[in-house]
Amino acid sequence: MFKKRLFCFFKILKNRTGFTMVEVAVTLSILGILTAIAVPSYLSWLPRHRLQTSARKIYDDMNLAKIQAVKDNGNACIQFYPATDTYTVYIDVDGVTGYTAGVDTLIKGNVALEKDVNITDTNFTSNTCGFNNRGLLPSGILPAIVQGQVRLTNPTTLVLRVDVNAAGGISIL
Repeated sequence: MFKKRLFCFFKILKNRTGFTMVEVAVTLSILGILTAIAVPSYLSWLPRHRLQTSARKIYDDMNLAKIQAVKDNGNACIQFYPATDTYTVYIDVDGVTGYTAGVDTLIKGNVALEKDVNITDTNFTSNTCGFNNRGLLPSGILPAIVQGQVRLTNPTTLVLRVDVNAAGGISIL
């Protein structure tokens, strides 16, 4: 009536699925080796990427100021604050260099740069760059805003410049 089954230990193990301990150990060791190779490359790439991102952010906001100046038929300016590594983008209504709260129209205020990126210097008059309604650097604002550049550095001493020429052209060097 009932058939007697023979106990076969190896047959039971043969039907089981999964990973063996050796397979798991080999996989984890390969992942460890790949991580050891990738982490130093990532750590050396990160400061350079942050510097490039900050320079691109300034470049984009200068273009934004130029477009707003043409759109609003006025003067748009960017004032840099090297002490705090920030800058402000605004429409200059009163004709005085520097952002005046309540008078000038704020486009972007106190824009911070990426971590560990510093504004080392600017050679703009009063650390302010601006554009008139033609997209050129205005000359009627006192003190006169002239062509210049903003220098950015990071802890690895890499330097990037955002230059503005007399015709209002912006470039990253």
